[in-house]
Amino acid sequence: MDYHSRLILPSLLASDWSKVGEEVRRAESAGARWLHLDVMDGNFVDNISFGPQMVQVVRKQTQMFLDVHLMIHRADHYLERFLKAGADNITIHVEADYDSSVAETLKRIRAAGKQCGIALHPHTPFEAALPYVKDIDLLLVMTVVPGFGGQPFMEKETMPKLAAARDYRDANGLSYHLEVDGGIYTSTAPIAQRNGANLFVCGTSSFGPPDMKGAMAELAAAVA
Repeated sequence: MDYHSRLILPSLLASDWSKVGEEVRRAESAGARWLHLDVMDGNFVDNISFGPQMVQVVRKQTQMFLDVHLMIHRADHYLERFLKAGADNITIHVEADYDSSVAETLKRIRAAGKQCGIALHPHTPFEAALPYVKDIDLLLVMTVVPGFGGQPFMEKETMPKLAAARDYRDANGLSYHLEVDGGIYTSTAPIAQRNGANLFVCGTSSFGPPDMKGAMAELAAAVA
């Protein structure tokens, strides 16, 4: 799949964890091709979600592409656990601490035969990703402050950066996806799409409605 394709990615963080297997299958039945998994360590972000064991549980439930977003310090230290758990793409933050480096961690993900990505906090400029853009499959622009769901979409702070990432990619013949995560609804997804996004992480707006298939269809139509 190239960056001209647009996908809605349900975020497991917004699902009912008391029946996670059913929720994963509900997402797949609703038409999801990728599933987004937010890993939080209570240190890099002020919340704790789940770890590699959850990724492993999800992997056993589905063949969907697992898009794992590590909102953690020392992603290089924990990397092997997420690779073994079944992640298909692992996205790491430029702002986090590393025992080695961002570049070395990306290299290790690629060497394992997986896709890799860079994530940017809403207040981190696109320039922070420039040393790595030739080596990534995906650039994730956080459109809320990472750590909690249900926050409002930060258009002013993030859309110029998203557009800059798109323009740089196109001007330099690169091929990374542009992903947005945070406050993505039918009202905000088109704004992100106009600024270059093609992957839209949707938590509350996908898992929240009883009719998930209908909700995802509406989200997809909004960015068609």
